[in-house]
Parts: sequence; C-alpha cells; structure tokens
Amino acid sequence: MANLELKFDAIQQAITDAAVDAIIIIDETGLVRYFSASAERLFGFDSTEVLGQNVKMLMPAKEARAHDGYLHNYTSTGRPKVIGIGRDVIGRRKDGSTFPMHLSVGEAHTQEGRLFVGICHDLSEFKGLLEQLSSAERRYKDIIQYQREFICRLSSSLRLSFVNNAFCEQLGYQESEVLGISLLEFIHEDDRHKVESILTRLRAEQDEASLSLSCAVLDQQGGTHIIDWTFRTLPASSEFHYEIQVIGNNITEQVKAKQHAKFLAEYDSLTGFFNKDGLNRAFARSVDSSKDYAVFFTDSYRFRLINEKYGQDVGDLMLIEAAQRIKSCMPADSLICRPGADDFLLVVPINDKAEALPLADTLLHSIIEPYFLAGEKLVLSAVVGISFYGEGATELPVLIRQAESAMFEAKASHHPVRVYHQDIHQQLTMRLEIEQGIRRALDMNLFEVVLQAKYNLDDMSLDGYEALIRWHDPELGTVSPQVFVAIAEKVNLGIELDLWVLSNVLQQIAAWRKAGYLVKPIAVNITAAHFSLPGLFNQVERMTAELDLPMNCIELEITEGVAMGNSQVIMDNMQLFKRHGVSIAIDDFGTGYSSLGYLKDLPVQLLKIDRVFIKDIEHPKNYGLVNAMIAMADAVGMRVLAEGIETQRQRDILWKMGCDLGQGYLFAKPVSYEEIEKTLPTA
Repeated sequence: MANLELKFDAIQQAITDAAVDAIIIIDETGLVRYFSASAERLFGFDSTEVLGQNVKMLMPAKEARAHDGYLHNYTSTGRPKVIGIGRDVIGRRKDGSTFPMHLSVGEAHTQEGRLFVGICHDLSEFKGLLEQLSSAERRYKDIIQYQREFICRLSSSLRLSFVNNAFCEQLGYQESEVLGISLLEFIHEDDRHKVESILTRLRAEQDEASLSLSCAVLDQQGGTHIIDWTFRTLPASSEFHYEIQVIGNNITEQVKAKQHAKFLAEYDSLTGFFNKDGLNRAFARSVDSSKDYAVFFTDSYRFRLINEKYGQDVGDLMLIEAAQRIKSCMPADSLICRPGADDFLLVVPINDKAEALPLADTLLHSIIEPYFLAGEKLVLSAVVGISFYGEGATELPVLIRQAESAMFEAKASHHPVRVYHQDIHQQLTMRLEIEQGIRRALDMNLFEVVLQAKYNLDDMSLDGYEALIRWHDPELGTVSPQVFVAIAEKVNLGIELDLWVLSNVLQQIAAWRKAGYLVKPIAVNITAAHFSLPGLFNQVERMTAELDLPMNCIELEITEGVAMGNSQVIMDNMQLFKRHGVSIAIDDFGTGYSSLGYLKDLPVQLLKIDRVFIKDIEHPKNYGLVNAMIAMADAVGMRVLAEGIETQRQRDILWKMGCDLGQGYLFAKPVSYEEIEKTLPTA
C-alpha cells in the first residue's frame, strides 16, 4: 500500500509530526492515505499497519457501521453528517481499548483527488475530569440532602430557591410546597422582625458576610421548632442579583433539655412547687421588708407507712393531690416549696399575725382530708410549724429552721400546730450543738460501746450480746442515745455512726479471739439509710476479712420500718447476710406496722419485742399482744427476744408463752468491754 501514501515536503512533514492532535487523511473510499506520528501515539498503530486500510479499523463496531454511510451520503448529496462538523466520538486503539475523542473533519481538493482530513483530539483526561466533577457534585448533593441541618438558599427577595430533605422532613412539607415561598412565612410571628432585620443587615454588606441568630419556626402542624440559623451571602449569579446560603440547626431538644434542667434547678418535678433553691431565689426577688410573712413547715408523718404499704406510685399520687389542695387553699401570692419527701414549706404574705393560725388550720385540714387512692380510703397525719418574718429573723434559712423546730415541737407534744418561740429556739440551739458534738466525737473517738447480754429463757444460758453506743461529751455532758442517734440520722451522720460502732465491735472481738477468749456473737444496730445501701454487705465483708474474722461473729439489728421497706436492695442485703451466716433481727417489733403477711417472706431469724409491751405485760391488752407476736414469729419459724425484762414475774410469763430469749436489768445491765472480759471463757 506504499504507493497510497501521500508525500509532504520537509516543512509540511515537520508540522504534522509536531502536532499534538492526531492527523489522519483518507480518500473518498475511506482508505487511510496519511497517519501522523501523533496518530501512531494515540491509536497505538504503526503507520505501516494503517496506510491503505479502511479508517473503520480505528473505530469501535457501532461507529464503524455508520461511517461508510456518512461518507457515501456526503459524496452523493453534499449534506454533512461528519464532514465539516466537529463532534465527540469514540476511538479504538490497537489493543482493542476505546477512548473518547473530539473529531474535526475537513475536505481538501488536491492533485490526488478529494481527500478528507481528520484531526483527533484525545478527550480521555477531559472526560475523566468531567466525571470526577460530576461525581463530586453528586456526592455534594447527597451530603447536602441528607444532612440533619436545614440547608437552603434564598433569592434576593428572600424566597427559597433550594431546600434539603431535613428542611422538608422536619417541618412536614413537600419540596414543591416550599420552593418560591419567602422564608419569613415559616418564622414565628414573634421572631419575624428579628430575622428580617438581620437579613437587611446582611444585604447591606458589600462583601461576603455571615450573621447568626436563633428563632422559632413553625411546622405544617403549627408545632414550634427552635432553629439556630447562620445566613451567608454568596457571589452574584446570572439568575439572581445575589443569593443567601442558610444553614439551620434544629436545637429544639437542646433548648427543652436546658429549660428542663433550669426547671429542675428551681422546681420539684413531682408537684411543680419550688425546691429549696428555687424558694430562696423567689423569696429574695419578691420579699418586701415592709410587709409581714408567715412561714409554714408541714410534715405528714404517716406518709412513709402508706408509701411502704401501697408503693411509691400511690405515694406520688397522694403527694400530687396534696399539692393541688395546698395550692387551692392558700393565697395566690404564696411561695410554696416541697423540700423533699412529704414536707411542704410555705411563705405566705399576711396582713396581721392573727391570720396565721386560721391559715395553718386550713392548710392542715387540706392535707389530712381523706384520699381515695388504690381503691381505698387513705388518711394522713400532719403537723404544722410556724415562724414569722421580722421576729428576730429576716433571712429565709433562719425562718425555715425556726418553722421546722416548731414542727418538731408539734410532733413531740401531739399538737397539730405550733408557733416558734424562744424555748423552741433553745431546743434548736441544743440540737445544733449536739450535731456539732457528734461530728467532733466521731473525729476524736469520744463514743463508747457497752454490751448487754441476751439469755435463753429456758435454761438461762448466754446467747450473745447487743452493742449499745454511749456518749459523754466534755462540753455537753452525757447525751442520751435516743437523742443523739435520732439527730445523727436526720443530719446524715447515721451511717458514719454505724460504721464507728461496727469497727469498734469487730476490733474488740478480734482482740479477744487473739487473747484466747471465746465470745458469743454481738448484735449491732444498722440504721435505715445504711441498710438501704447496695454496698453494705461488701463493706461488712471487707471489715471482717481485714481482721481475719468470720462474718457470723456479729448479728445485725434493723427496725421494723426497714424490714418492711419496699426495696430490692434491702431484700438483697438480707439474703446476702443470711447466706453468710449473719443473723438478722427486727428490733422494737410491734411499734410499727406488724403484719404476718410480710414476716413470712423475710430472711429474718429473730424478732425483738419492744420493752413498752413488756413493762405492763400482765395488763390483758399487752398480754394478748405479746402472746400474738410470739405466735406470729413461731408461725414463720423465727425466734423471739423480749426487751426490758426487769422482774422474775415478767420472765416467767414470757417463758410460758414460748418466748425464746430475754434481755433486761433482771439478767444484766449494759457494761463495758472490761466487765464483759471478766466473764469470758477461754478456748
């Protein structure tokens, strides 16, 4: 086919060889007459392989089938399909691979006849870039569409020209319903002026700028969403004078959470009344030193038993109803607080102190009026303590302490209403001194433990001991356990007191065992707050292990209220101690809510009948009650111990009833470790 090759002079050959684009010349029959060096590089053929061959060999099958038709059509009709027209086509390389190229075909009349010159520009890189750009744009759109934030654009008239899925889904609209609508139509009317003002400021900026604000947006159902917006101007486009890009973050839940946290910081979540912090702030804002105020402190002291018997849900319903009653019967400008549990605090403006007692009486009756819950008629017992603003106190914490002291006085005197006075102040002062003394005694190890023996009534053999705490303070003198233990529990020192006694008793047992003495188990009282802690068992286990003592060297005594506690933690603690051989006793049995129904399910080994029933055991009522208690215990397989036995007559009656154990001055008084040690046998 060499005779078909076109001849060029040196300059023409240099130009075609230097061209970047491939140059191919064919004749009217489609045969290749010239194949430039750049064509060799692009298609991968040597010119000798192409010259004299139909140009279709450089095309994929589909393009090749159409080529002859295009060529014949042009030569016969003069109407171009390819000739004289640039178009994007597909080329085929020697290795069979294809690539995109732009083909420009021109016609030339030469001495060799009519020739067609094709210039092929490789579009592979360009198409790749276009694909990357298209892919990036698709990814960008996907990212924008599926962002949780609102993303939209505004025209110069503040109309929505683009919205993403989040905008539509969270506000409940279809895209077609919002495009072209002014953004201000979705803004809550209270915030529209604010949004319009910030957009006006943004439009006034000469350069690109951004501004932010938060406002309320309405959804299709009229619900309100709080959106944190950022508005940013975009460069002008041909379609709009300028555009504003808008990104909105829906912060409704965060705002609600903050509002709820703020509410909880000042309000009781159950009743909606102030908590103590909220009451302090409200009092500081609203108090008028020229006016009189009465502070009422109420306590519903039978509420705990109702809560334990019927469950916390019923207790909560009772508190909610009590709160509604209190609010409805008190002046509208009263400040009402629920500091916790079943207490209520009220600061009530009054014109005269004489108004306080009738108001307190109204308050009291609103609380104790029967409640019809859980299918039953439930009745609370309540007391009210009163203090007055200006009578030696204007600070709310002092007024509250005074009213609380009056409330305690009401409880102690069995009178429903008490007004604070100086004697109560002295009692309050004494209570504070005892509280400080307890802390001092714990730090300085000023308490003492004495032991009182427990005996089998049948053969008078020793059964064990009960540890009793005593306190003689250098400043306060001897303080009764009934006084300081009760105060310790109220000021959250009960657990520390328990631990001090436990540690003291265990160390003494360890010392006796090391010295070769045999010692019966020692019972230690555990407060309600302590026995309700999930870590109690591990605490006792660790204390005994550190002293190399078996856990059954002690027994634990809890009150009837603790045993009745509707708590899985309490039951778990009982079961754990029982499995490790630690006996549990219910102390002061009979003074609370005694019930065979709850006794049968308790992992308790001993009931201790309170001394109040033993003192007058020969009285028919006491005799019958004690006899019934012993029968109850026997029915559920528990032993019984009677406290406070002081006469032989009492001992004989109890023994005949079937009482197992006795404790009291008839047998032994509480004595020191030194006195007990004198009676201990050796191994």
